[in-house]
Amino acid sequence: MDKVKLAIVGCGAISNLNVPGYLDHNMCEIVALCDPVSERAISKAKEWGINPEIFTEYSDVLSNTDVDAIELLTPTYLHAEQIMAGIKAGKHISCQKPLATSMKEASEIKEVVTKSDLIFRVTENFLYYPPIVKAKQLIDSGEIGSPSLVRIRTIRGGMDKVRVPVETDTYLWRRDPKLNPGGMLYDDGWHKYATAMSWVGDIEKVTSIVTHNEDYIDNTPSAAVMKVKDKDCLVTLDYSSARDMPMRTKYYAADEFFEIVGPKGTIWVTRCTGEFLDMAPVILIKGDHTTTFDIPSDWIHGFKGAAASFIESIINRKTPDMDIDFSTKVLDIALSVYESSKSEKTIYTNATT
Repeated sequence: MDKVKLAIVGCGAISNLNVPGYLDHNMCEIVALCDPVSERAISKAKEWGINPEIFTEYSDVLSNTDVDAIELLTPTYLHAEQIMAGIKAGKHISCQKPLATSMKEASEIKEVVTKSDLIFRVTENFLYYPPIVKAKQLIDSGEIGSPSLVRIRTIRGGMDKVRVPVETDTYLWRRDPKLNPGGMLYDDGWHKYATAMSWVGDIEKVTSIVTHNEDYIDNTPSAAVMKVKDKDCLVTLDYSSARDMPMRTKYYAADEFFEIVGPKGTIWVTRCTGEFLDMAPVILIKGDHTTTFDIPSDWIHGFKGAAASFIESIINRKTPDMDIDFSTKVLDIALSVYESSKSEKTIYTNATT
């Protein structure tokens, strides 16, 4: 295969972040755009300087023999059906997170994916964000020893602080509990669970307190404690809001801080979506010695890395980072966070089996 001929399905707000990496890749050609609002797809084609075929029906993309692969940027409740239809049509599939709305859907997807020889993965930009990649390199090289704690802090701002243009229908389905199984701890939380797993391994059990506000997607304040399988290591996750505070960000109104603690030192990742702190993106603290790493930290770099990984997985026939098994485990954590809070019990994940 000389070039991967890609279709983008869903031309809403998130396409502004997911698509540039495909446009930049010399082994990728975007040959089709699909959106139920044709004007939206046409507008994006002009903005991106490309001349793809325009579709309003997903079935027409699947029947197009010129399409090798598909990037699904569609509402989560459509993912299971669209993933399985795409695989059955012979297309490589990358799907925006979260994977699905239930473990039953995840099981059905896995059955279809494992019967094929096609590439499937969930798009996860955090795993390619340079400061998070650097932290993983430091962990894997033994700089701080075996981690005993991963702490991930998220502060959410008000909706009026969003810098990325958002479509009018972006939050409609997200606020519908019949279509979306959770709020930000399910959607945005996916990034954090995947990051923690990539650093320290599978999660064995989850204990949480989740706040449910009038706005369905607002889960602040909330916190979760997770036990890593077969390790003396915990992951803590907390969400809070500062809706009236100015947010220093080029993207969404959120800011993250990551800390990984080991017996020989501590690693800080001081930013991601936002840029609150006037500090280096990655800091290694070893007692009386501190090392800073001034590496690229614009959030868009993670999206570009994710796009490149999908194309290269197809070309090299290589299993992608967020394959069906990894993605199913992340979904399990996301749903377990809500179940733990609802039942007021610790929930054991499928990683224990």
